[in-house]
Amino acid sequence: MEQERLHYLKVSLLAYLAWIIVFEAVGFYAVTLPARDVTLPLDRHIPLISWFIWPYLLCYLFPFLPLLVVKDWHRFNKALLAIILANAAAFLVYILFPIAFPHPELGPGFSDRVLALQFRYDFKPGANKLPSLHVTYAWIVYLLCRKQGLGRAREGLIFIVAALISVSTLFVKQHILLDVLAGAAWAFAAWFAAGRLYPRLAAQGAAPPEVLRRIIWRAALPLLVYTAVLLLIADLHYRRILP
Repeated sequence: MEQERLHYLKVSLLAYLAWIIVFEAVGFYAVTLPARDVTLPLDRHIPLISWFIWPYLLCYLFPFLPLLVVKDWHRFNKALLAIILANAAAFLVYILFPIAFPHPELGPGFSDRVLALQFRYDFKPGANKLPSLHVTYAWIVYLLCRKQGLGRAREGLIFIVAALISVSTLFVKQHILLDVLAGAAWAFAAWFAAGRLYPRLAAQGAAPPEVLRRIIWRAALPLLVYTAVLLLIADLHYRRILP
């Protein structure tokens, strides 16, 4: 069991690194495209509460929680497949429907300074917002950690953390309501789709690491081709708009 945890930790770190590279590449392209502001009137009534930056930052560590609690590694594989599907769909929307909205003025407090650092490294004027992958990952982690013998109390705590991360994206003004709603829908749709696809990849009796290798090998080349074609199509499409 511990060898499997170490194996999945290595895979998770490599997947995280690959995700950062592709996410940044898509963002640097999307930020050059004409963006829309789809802020709702209700968004303007949500106040900036800078100390929510702390639960917001939890999302960078939260995806590693399952490595400590998961007993069914096939379920972990299913979550990785769901993440692949969620990202593939999200990157398409980031390029074809980029949105942007202004950041608010910040105060002098410590939480404000940390939030200012987050704003500084954000895409300008905005990219990779709708759907919020912060929210998507939080809910996929919750779905993954269910039915792992944690009991209602600990499952409930993970649910609360996922909800807190989702809400925090609104209070630190990194996302708007449509981003959050779409992010949650993305998580549950990707989990459902992965549940339908996974049995086709998991041969009866195959060990979880073997199934994981099969998923990676089958997904790697299509994802590279998909990303390249996506950027090419978007470039050809937006050349009709941009001078």
